[in-house]
Amino acid sequence: MSVLLIGGNGFAKVHAETYRRLGIEFSVYDRNPQVLEMYRRDYGVRETYSDMAAALDADNDAVDIVLPHNLHYEVAMKAIEKGKHVLVEKPVTGRIDEAVKIINQAKKKRLKFMVAEQFYFDPSFRKALEIVQSGKIGDVRTVIVRDQQRYDAPGWRSRKNEMMGGSLIDGGVHFLEIFLDFGGQWKSISAHNYKGGTSIEGEDNTAALFTFENDVHGIFYYSWSYVEPPKLPAFEVIGTEGSVYEMKESSLMKPDNVRTVLNQPVLNGNIVSVEWKDVYESEIGGFLKSIEKDTEVPYPPANAIRNLETVLMMYGR
Repeated sequence: MSVLLIGGNGFAKVHAETYRRLGIEFSVYDRNPQVLEMYRRDYGVRETYSDMAAALDADNDAVDIVLPHNLHYEVAMKAIEKGKHVLVEKPVTGRIDEAVKIINQAKKKRLKFMVAEQFYFDPSFRKALEIVQSGKIGDVRTVIVRDQQRYDAPGWRSRKNEMMGGSLIDGGVHFLEIFLDFGGQWKSISAHNYKGGTSIEGEDNTAALFTFENDVHGIFYYSWSYVEPPKLPAFEVIGTEGSVYEMKESSLMKPDNVRTVLNQPVLNGNIVSVEWKDVYESEIGGFLKSIEKDTEVPYPPANAIRNLETVLMMYGR
């Protein structure tokens, strides 16, 4: 199995570290020669490319796209036409028609396509979702998902046209994943996107109220403009017979070198034990295994479409 990492800067280094941990050979495309030199020096990468066409023509089984959002569609389609399996960082793209075309073209070519959404694989979230779906808190009535941080995004993440939006379509889509998995199918949304105090061109705050089916209501808040972010649960699910939420105590230790995004769940006041697994190894390793075994990808493309549809509805598009 060989992989071409398209875009080597920023979050791509998390992908690169994951390939190293999994023992997967990978090559790298990037326009910046200093970035390519870093991969040769620090990761021992033998094949690096500064020309996209040459990179896609090379003998790789799959490509991993970590580029500005507005480039996802074009590069993914080119890779599929070259017969490559495709993993692309979230969001799938910024347009529903483009997302559907990518998925359909991959199916037509009998290739694997997956969006990289690490929150879906987080052990705490998976355990909390299992608790909710098993009925341990009764019928769900309220879902609250939030994240408050300070992020004056540099580079392309500060530019609205490359982001195809602002903070919601970038980091907020992670939290929409768990919000919608807990809440289910929504019926109506009242959303407000606005500027706080960061330097990005798009919105850096989103506040929204959701009405889901089955008499469930949701509160969603995502912000990049906090100066001193409070330590609050990323998720809370309240039912007719109890509740489950994310623990925020920093004293809770996870195994060394295991990367996760959330802390342990608390069910009716009791901390729930979790089998910790590295979210990026689960995500990327699961995608590669689906290629090797010719099975369904572990993160459903339908979830990526659902999340994008929700983002666009919240943007009023």
